[in-house]
This record gives sequence, C-alpha cells and structure tokens, in this order.
Amino acid sequence: MTTDILYSFRRCPYAMRARWALLICEIKVEIREIDLKNKPIEFIKKSSTKTVPILLKKNNEVIEESLDIIIWALLESGKENIKNLYIPNSKEKEILEIISENDNGFKYHLDRFKYSTRFNSCEEEYHFLEAMKFIKKWNKKLTDSRWLIGDSPSIADWGIWPFVRQFKIACESQKITNYFEDPIKEWLGNFENHQHFKKLMHKYDKWEPSTKKDYFPFN
Repeated sequence: MTTDILYSFRRCPYAMRARWALLICEIKVEIREIDLKNKPIEFIKKSSTKTVPILLKKNNEVIEESLDIIIWALLESGKENIKNLYIPNSKEKEILEIISENDNGFKYHLDRFKYSTRFNSCEEEYHFLEAMKFIKKWNKKLTDSRWLIGDSPSIADWGIWPFVRQFKIACESQKITNYFEDPIKEWLGNFENHQHFKKLMHKYDKWEPSTKKDYFPFN
C-alpha cells in the first residue's frame, strides 16, 4: 500500500473534521466513501468500532478516532510548527476539554433532537433546549474573540463546527428560527464560506473493492 486510506462518510461530522484537518495540512489520501447501512467487509475487518472515520496508514496501522486523525495530520504535515499553531501548548488542556464537551454532551442532545423519531419524539424540545445551552456557551466565548480558544483558530474550532452546522440544519428542517446569535453565526460562516468547503463536501461514489481509486482532496 503506497497511500494512506481514509474510510469516510460525507455527512458524518466526525469524518468531516478529520477531512478538514487533512485539507488544512495538505495531506492527500485515498478516500473510501462507505454506506453505513451496508458496510463493506474490508472496513468491518479494519475497524473495531465499526464507525467512520478510520485511517489506514501505509504501514497498516489503523487510527480509529477522528481526533487522533487530526493530530496525526498535524504531525504528518510538512509545515514547520503547524501542530503548535493549532494546538498551542498553553491552551492544549482547554482545547481538549471543549472538544470533549462537544463529543460527550452536545452530540448526545443533538442526536436526540435531530433524530427524535429514532429515540423519543416526546423529548425533542427538551434535547433542543439542552443543545442550546452549549450553543449559548460557545456564543459567549465568541463574543469576545473570533475563535473558541484565543485569537486564532485551533483544533477546538475544527472539532466542533461540523456539529454546530448539523444543529443548524436540524433547526432549519424543523422551521426553528433565531437559534444562533451573530458571533456563532459568523464563526460557522468562516467554515461554510471557506475556499476549502466545496472540496471538503465533494460527493464521492460509494466505494467498492472493484471500483477505481478516489482521492481526497478531489482534484
């Protein structure tokens, strides 16, 4: 194997943040877009969690967590000091704490709001209001700064914006208005209007072992 391989699903926010890191770090990989309802056997054999994203390195080592893929991309990048740029030593604890807050708190309520029919539709409003507590907390951070941690983007921003975007999509589909204040709206817009966004969301055909290889980012 001569190229690192990323198993991905286009709309998954975990996969999105991993792909975003690869884009920013200018790392090209073979991408395998999979159907989560019909996972290929090659993927199942490689992944202990059976979830995306996973990165299969050229040496056959497997990285299964999106945050670990982000950190790998930062270390793998040829850009000098890029890791310290996006994970400054003085802010590392704070950065990891806010990502954990997203992954273990906000995501829980987001899922139960967005997919309420899969869980308990009677609790949809409750989970919306709980998710809004995180949105308001992050909005407060962004009131005084353009970014979540400090005056420049970090992996805290990378790690959270795909989930905030998913919350926005859920609100719009349910005709909810006034869910964002200006600071967090502008912050999310930094990513949605970024020159890399179309590359991030390029639609690949579903991967099959017999099909030709696809690469990310798409040229």
